[in-house]
Amino acid sequence: MIYILIVIIIIIGSFYLHQSISLNKISKDLKEVIHGNFNKRLTVYSYNKAITDFVSDINQLLDEFQTIVSMNKNYEEDRKRMIANISHDFRTPLTSMLGYIEMIRKDENIHEEEKRENLYIIENKCQTLRALIEEFFLLSKLDSGDVIVEYNRVDIAEILRQNILLHVKEFEQQHIKPVINIPDKNIYMKGDEKALNRILQNIISNCIKYGGEGEVIGFNLYDNESRITIEIWDRGKGIGSEDIHYIFNRLYTSERSRNKNFQGNGIGLTIVKELVEKLGGDIQVQSEPYKKTAFIIRLPKLKIV
Repeated sequence: MIYILIVIIIIIGSFYLHQSISLNKISKDLKEVIHGNFNKRLTVYSYNKAITDFVSDINQLLDEFQTIVSMNKNYEEDRKRMIANISHDFRTPLTSMLGYIEMIRKDENIHEEEKRENLYIIENKCQTLRALIEEFFLLSKLDSGDVIVEYNRVDIAEILRQNILLHVKEFEQQHIKPVINIPDKNIYMKGDEKALNRILQNIISNCIKYGGEGEVIGFNLYDNESRITIEIWDRGKGIGSEDIHYIFNRLYTSERSRNKNFQGNGIGLTIVKELVEKLGGDIQVQSEPYKKTAFIIRLPKLKIV
């Protein structure tokens, strides 16, 4: 009987000794993580299922933590890049405007025609700045939930036609041929006309800026019993496969996607996506360089009873 008790005591002692060693190993590994080694994972060999499950749970938590750290790092890099791009976007027209103003102010012999031309340039730069400020203001309102969508019965076919007409001059200046496929009928949806105009203006401007070299921009409008599909496409350089899944992401700036030489602020398409979703729709992009890059918007159709 005594020998049996001794064996039991030895087994229990070994068990607790093993548990103590395991816990010490866990504590040591966790200290490495605390001191900045986020790649460290716990490795404990134990016959105790509770301990192995506990270690597995901690490792999963560390995986998620490392993902968050990586995302925060990328976000911080993108934030710095966006601030640099915003500074560039503001500084460039401001520097130009100040230069023209200084020239007009100092040159007393400037001809009236030249003065008018300079004032016209200054006005255009002011318009560019105002549009940029409005983009940031709208994005901040979307972030804070202050954008109220007013649902009304709107004719999306007519709205699309109007937005195409607004860009006719730009098409002519850049030798772009619009290819229009819009049904000759009213297509109604329940939506916000201001939001739809902003969506279409941003996408058309994006296609002109980055796809204009293809000299063709197309507009297709389809509808079925429940959905309306708007497709706006170009034959420009397109979007790389490594970028196409991220172009709607906040802070994903333009020079990282469609045009390496363009210093953009990366918010125009973010606004488009958020407004489309507020209207109950979705948007996607398909791109085959120099053949077809298409923005496809799907919106709910208004059922006429």
